[in-house]
Amino acid sequence: MPEPVMFSPAEYRALRDMRDRVWQQMAQQDYAGADPFDGLESRFFAQSPFVSSRLARLVWLQAMKHAPQMVRNRAGIAPLLTPKTLALLLGAGSGVPVGNWQTEFAGFDGDVLTRDFTRQLLTLRNEDGGWGYPFAWQARAFYAGRGQSNAIVTCFVVDGLVQGGKLPPDHPALQAAATFLRRELWREQGGATDGGYFAYIAHSDAEIHNVSLWGAWILQMLCPGNALSPVALQRVLDRQQEDGSWAYGTRSHHRFVDGFHTGYILDLLHRFKGTGTSPVDVTLALDRGWRFYRRSCFDDDGIPRSFAGKTGYLDSHAVAQAMATLRRFGDRAGAAHVARFAMRDLFDAKRGVFYAGIGRIGQDRRVFMRWTQAWMVWAFSMMLADAPPDAERM
Repeated sequence: MPEPVMFSPAEYRALRDMRDRVWQQMAQQDYAGADPFDGLESRFFAQSPFVSSRLARLVWLQAMKHAPQMVRNRAGIAPLLTPKTLALLLGAGSGVPVGNWQTEFAGFDGDVLTRDFTRQLLTLRNEDGGWGYPFAWQARAFYAGRGQSNAIVTCFVVDGLVQGGKLPPDHPALQAAATFLRRELWREQGGATDGGYFAYIAHSDAEIHNVSLWGAWILQMLCPGNALSPVALQRVLDRQQEDGSWAYGTRSHHRFVDGFHTGYILDLLHRFKGTGTSPVDVTLALDRGWRFYRRSCFDDDGIPRSFAGKTGYLDSHAVAQAMATLRRFGDRAGAAHVARFAMRDLFDAKRGVFYAGIGRIGQDRRVFMRWTQAWMVWAFSMMLADAPPDAERM
C-alpha cells in the first residue's frame, strides 16, 4: 500500500524552495559560518589576560552562545567550516546524501558536490584518525582545543563518508577512525557488569550516552563483530531510566533530558535493530524510549520541545531532529506537522535562512551554519525524499 501524501503540491514546492535557497546560501559562503560554541575564537578574548582561565573561558563561551547577533559580530569571530556540516550534507545520521537530492537549482551536480565534500573531509582529518570542531571550546567537564578530535564529529563524518561519499568500511581513513575510537576514547570499567563506554574526547572520562552509542554504532559498522560495541550498547540500554528516557550523561550537571539527543539515541537503536545483526536485543528499550519521546518531547499541539516536559525556548536543532525521528518511526503525519511548523515559524523568507529558534518573545534571528542551517537542510531533504515523483503536479 503506497504511503499517503502528506503535503499539497504547493507545500512540496515550498519545502524544496526553502531547502534549496538555504543550501545555496551555505554554498555561497563555502559552508563556513557562525556556531553557538565558537566564542573562544573571538580575537578580543584571545588577546585578553583571561584566555588561560577555565572559568573565564566557560563564562565567555556561554555569553557568546546566548549573545545577540550584533554582539557576536563585534566579538571578532571569523566564519569557520565545520566538518559536521559537510557530513550532514553527505547524509550522516541516515539523511539524504546531496548526490540524491532532487532540485531545480541551475547548475546543480550532486555527484560533483559529493566528491568535493568527500575530498574536503579527508583533508580535514587529524593525524590521530579523528575529526574535530574548528574552534576551541570549554565545557564544564573538559576543555577541547581547536580542531581536537572528538567522538561526535568523527562518527558523523565517518557515517557521511560511508552513506554519501560511498567509501567502503575498509578504507584506510575510516579504519584509522576506528583505531582512534578504540585507542583514544574507549573507557574500560572495573566490574564485569559495568562494561565500558566511549568518551567524548581523549583526555576526559565524561560519560555521555548518545556519544557512546554513536561510537558503538560506527565501530560496529567499520569492524563487525568487534568486542567493544556490544559492551557500550548494553551499557546505554542499562542506563535507560524507568520512564523510558535517558539523561544526557552521568555527571550531576548532565542529568537533563533533551529532545534532540533523545532522538539521536532512538535513531541509533533503530539502526542497530534494522541491521538484523545487532549484538544486543534493543527492542524493549527502543519501544520504551519511543513512547517516552512521543509523550514528553512534544507539546499538546505536536510541536517539539527542546527539553522533555518543558516549554520555553525551542531550538531549531530539536525541530530538525524531530522530523527525522518521527519519520523513522513511521509517524509521517507527525513529521509533516513539524515541517509545516518550521516552514511557517522558523524560516526567514527575507534572508533565506532558518532562525536559530523561537522563544516567548519571538524568533531568535541569529544564523548558525552547522547548528541550524545544516540540520534544517538535512531534515527538509528527508521530507522531500518521501515525495511522490509527480507530487508538485498533483
